[in-house]
Amino acid sequence: MKKNILLSLLTVLIISCTQKQNDDIVLIKGEVLSGKAKKVKFEWIVDNPITGKGETFIAEIDSNSNFSIEIPLKRIANGRITVGRFYHDICLIPGDDFFISVDADTIKYSGKGAGKNNYLYQAEVNKVYNRAYYEESNKGKLTPAAFLESLTRFKQKRMNFFESYMDSVELQKEFVDLYKLETEIIFENQIQGYPRRYSYKSKIPQDSLELPKEFINLNSFSNFVDDSKTVSSDYIHNLRNKLYDKAREITKTDTSIKWNDAIYVALFDSLSGKTREYVLTKWIVTEFSRDNYDSLAIKKFNDIEKGELAQNTFNSALIKYNEKRSLVGKTLHQEFSKTILRDTAGISLSFGEMMGKYKGKVVYLDFWGMGCGPCIAAMPYAKKLKEKLKDEPIEFVYASVQEIRNNNWEEVFEATFTDNNHYVLEKGFNSRLHKFMEINWVPSYMIFDKEGKLTDFNADRPSRMVERAETELEKTLIELASK
Repeated sequence: MKKNILLSLLTVLIISCTQKQNDDIVLIKGEVLSGKAKKVKFEWIVDNPITGKGETFIAEIDSNSNFSIEIPLKRIANGRITVGRFYHDICLIPGDDFFISVDADTIKYSGKGAGKNNYLYQAEVNKVYNRAYYEESNKGKLTPAAFLESLTRFKQKRMNFFESYMDSVELQKEFVDLYKLETEIIFENQIQGYPRRYSYKSKIPQDSLELPKEFINLNSFSNFVDDSKTVSSDYIHNLRNKLYDKAREITKTDTSIKWNDAIYVALFDSLSGKTREYVLTKWIVTEFSRDNYDSLAIKKFNDIEKGELAQNTFNSALIKYNEKRSLVGKTLHQEFSKTILRDTAGISLSFGEMMGKYKGKVVYLDFWGMGCGPCIAAMPYAKKLKEKLKDEPIEFVYASVQEIRNNNWEEVFEATFTDNNHYVLEKGFNSRLHKFMEINWVPSYMIFDKEGKLTDFNADRPSRMVERAETELEKTLIELASK
């Protein structure tokens, strides 16, 4: 009898553990019916709204055109699935278990969690998906009033399609709630950012624009701060950036308040609840990535009441910050040295082998991409800086995170004003170096001394100040070159 009871308890325990394990992952199987793709990529999978950090998971396609993958997940996550040259939005919820059939640009889902992704594909087909939300904004041609009218129509069209779709298909409640929230959040973000874009495109001072009241209302914290939106990384990211606008408003209202103090007033006193908790955590984590330990923000973080997600996010970021700091002055970490690049001749080499070419010289390393506006904008100043330092043992090295289209290096040479020291990271942002250092953006710069030791993993960007005076970046490079 006791044996049967123990066996039953063990069975329950095993089932319980298995269930818990399955609840923390998404199981995906599928088939690719056409094309020559060898991999299926699940990219920019974001399940932490505070960091907004996207992970990439890759499934190999076997000889029978099938693939399978398990994706660890703690919360609902948005991202995209890429097969060959086609990509589609995807949403994952822990415990999902579905099958995907891909045929050229057509994609179908079946199984647990399939409904929401079939919807996302239909939203794409009917041009009401997320990317369409940004099209008019990116053009920047409509007046603010006309843009508001256009975006309002689009939002209503999107929601009408969504409501109509739900009449015939049951969707997971978690997805429905998030989709409705994100529809509103994207709308608000676009309205808030459009005047700056329109003024830039039209070459009109932003202060001279006549804005509808909706633009003014949505730039007031009290009108768009909402704790229910903290499930969205877009909400947290945008609100963190809006702190600067709030700080400007504070300094105009009270000229005795200094800029840095105004930032903290906006961060600490203008927000509350879950929103303040998440935005404060986002602020600290972002500062860590910039090699800055913001002691004042961290003290505030330690003083406020917070949940598990914020605390765990802070702890992980602090560990990574200290780990990165420990690299300074040391020989190349293996995640650096074993990162694979390709040179202009198409020859693969490791990062360690590349650095070996420049032994005895200071290396200023520029991670960049042809599709990155700020990267291209910095190149003329890098050229000027290089000219000023031409007699110093300093090499400017360029590592692209994007593939060079059709190996068109001439386009690269023209954009960078040089045909020397060019490489491509074979896995781009998924390179070992980038994943280890948690670098998800370009431009990004690093400096190595003559012995190949890392001295700065968040170096300054070349700026127009190089034309006027000796910048801190220039001084740093000269000092290292003189040793």
